Amino acid sequence: MKLVSVETPEKSVCKMTFSATAEELEAASNAVYERTRANYTIKGFEKGEADRAQIEADRGEHTFWYDAINDLMDKDVPALYDAALAEHGFHPVDEPSYDLVSVKKDEGFVATATVALQPELNLTQTTGFVVECVTPAVTDKEIDAVLERRRNAAAELVPHKGPAVKGNVVHMDFEGLLDGVAFQGGTAQNQSVQLGSGRMIPGFEDGILGHKAGDEFDIHVTFPERYRSKELAGKAVVFKVKLHDVCVRQLPSMNSDFAKKVGGVDTMEEFREKVRKQLYDGRHGGALNRAKDQVLAKLADAAEGELPSVLVESTYQQEMQNVQQQLQMQRMTLNSYLSQIHETRESFTAKLHAGAEKNTRARMALLQIAQQENLVPTDEEIDKMIAERAERTKKTVEEIREKTNIPALKRTEAIRRAADWVIERSTIEEK
Repeated sequence: MKLVSVETPEKSVCKMTFSATAEELEAASNAVYERTRANYTIKGFEKGEADRAQIEADRGEHTFWYDAINDLMDKDVPALYDAALAEHGFHPVDEPSYDLVSVKKDEGFVATATVALQPELNLTQTTGFVVECVTPAVTDKEIDAVLERRRNAAAELVPHKGPAVKGNVVHMDFEGLLDGVAFQGGTAQNQSVQLGSGRMIPGFEDGILGHKAGDEFDIHVTFPERYRSKELAGKAVVFKVKLHDVCVRQLPSMNSDFAKKVGGVDTMEEFREKVRKQLYDGRHGGALNRAKDQVLAKLADAAEGELPSVLVESTYQQEMQNVQQQLQMQRMTLNSYLSQIHETRESFTAKLHAGAEKNTRARMALLQIAQQENLVPTDEEIDKMIAERAERTKKTVEEIREKTNIPALKRTEAIRRAADWVIERSTIEEK
């Protein structure tokens, strides 16, 4: 492969074009074929027995091209890319994005690498920012709620001889029978269930109500039509139950004994104060982080100059991906979330894009400050960080170094140090 050209289509953006000849593409494609031929099953041949021509006749002449292109790019482009950056004195601030421009059997292929370069910003202010840190007060009602949750968590189960009612916790053995035969997953020993919790299938917990410790009885229920097991869905079954005990959840009194056992202090007054401090410290930590973010936002406002569009777009895509992942964890779609917050996709993405632009501007300003104030980590400091990471993860230094993007690690640490430097030289007013 060879480097064809190095261009700057816009300020602080570098675009390199690479090409490979038809002969290079053919040789790499044949190497992919030899490496993967055993994986192909072609009609009329045993798996792995078809030759390259037969595979390409069935799957298309491009079958091996894209793995071949990746192999050639991985082998040749990094050295060409690094040499071009060094020759032109370019300083990338992100990973390059690669695009395949064209590929033809008799011409080879052409690909590009586009990367954002460090912009030169005019930093009109780097220190002396003033922001407020507002920590909401903790109310007695909130303290009461925390104490009640801890009281419930400290409740003890006390057996009683009366009939089971909702809220009781019971321990039992049971065996489920379908047409007189025990079915998989229908048997348990000493199972604990709080009646009314809805943990068991509909009708099961109700079938226990009114029974006492020591009772043996049958519960007749029908599995829901949409039950996860198709063999049981919609089927009528019988559970043979032996009830070991019926327990009442006994809540402790909120007195000095409770304070000592649960709170680790002598009195309820001390326990309330301890809870108040815990709530306040949590809120204050969040408020302080928001105030620090405001300092960096003011730094972004004080950083004048053009940002590389590809870097802003990369940040936007990462932030959008984070949003999607968070929503996925909550089993929500973006559309349902936007419906809940009464916002259109256009306005939401516009806000996200504006935020990405501001975050990018702050990061680039911090990187520039790190360079000006000698905050960029040295090679020795990077070596120490890698050694600490290796010790922490129980891996070798070589393993960690091989998987670490050293330039990205340097940038990240430089930006972190610069953020601390700016915040230390600003004022956060506690409110």
